[in-house]
Amino acid sequence: MSYCEESDVYAYGVPRGALPHEGRVAAAASASTDAIELDGHGFASGDELSLRAEAGGSLPSPLAEGTTYYALPVDGDHFQVAATSGGAAIDLTTVGGNIVVVVPLPIALAVAWASRLIDDMLPAHVVPLESPYPELVRMTCAELAAGKLAQLTGATSESLAATLDAAHKRLARWGRSVPIRGTNAPDPAGLATTAAATATATDARGWRRFGGL
Repeated sequence: MSYCEESDVYAYGVPRGALPHEGRVAAAASASTDAIELDGHGFASGDELSLRAEAGGSLPSPLAEGTTYYALPVDGDHFQVAATSGGAAIDLTTVGGNIVVVVPLPIALAVAWASRLIDDMLPAHVVPLESPYPELVRMTCAELAAGKLAQLTGATSESLAATLDAAHKRLARWGRSVPIRGTNAPDPAGLATTAAATATATDARGWRRFGGL
C-alpha cells in the first residue's frame, strides 16, 4: 500500500528534472553475442533501462535513444536488451561506441519505503490508513520519497533538506499521537483517546516515569 503517487512526488517533493538519472559508460558492445559490457551492471532480468551515446559516439544498431529496454543479464558484467519485458534479446548489427546506460529513478521503491515509514510512526490502531488518503499524508509521503531519491542519487539542496526535515518533524508529531488533520483523516478525538488508553494499558508498572518503554 502506497500513500502517494509518482505525480505527488513531483508536486510536493521535487520538480521534474531536479534529480539526476544515473548513467554509466559501457566498455563495449558485441554484435556477435548481442551483449553490452558494463562492469558490475547489477541488473536483474526485466529491469528497465535506456541508452544514449556520448558526444562522438553512437548506439549499436538497431537501438535508439529515448527508448525503454529491458535487461537480460548474461553474467555480472554483460547484459543483453529486449524490446519488451520477458522478450527475446535484440540482435545487434553494429557495436557502436561511447554508450551510456541509464536507469530510471526508483520512484516506486522510494514511495513504498516512505509509506512503510509513515505506518511505523502512526499509532497502530489507525494503520493502514484508508483511501482516499489525507492530502497531508500524501504530501509527507512524497517529501520522504523525494529525500530517499536524493540520497540515492547524491543530489542535495538546502530547500530539499528543509522539506525533508519538516516531513520528519511531522512524523514525530504523529508518533506522539498528535492527530492528522484534514479531509479523510482519522477521527482526531478517537486517535488521541485510544492512543492514550493504549499507552496506559501497556505501561501498567509505570516504567515511562523512569524513561522506560
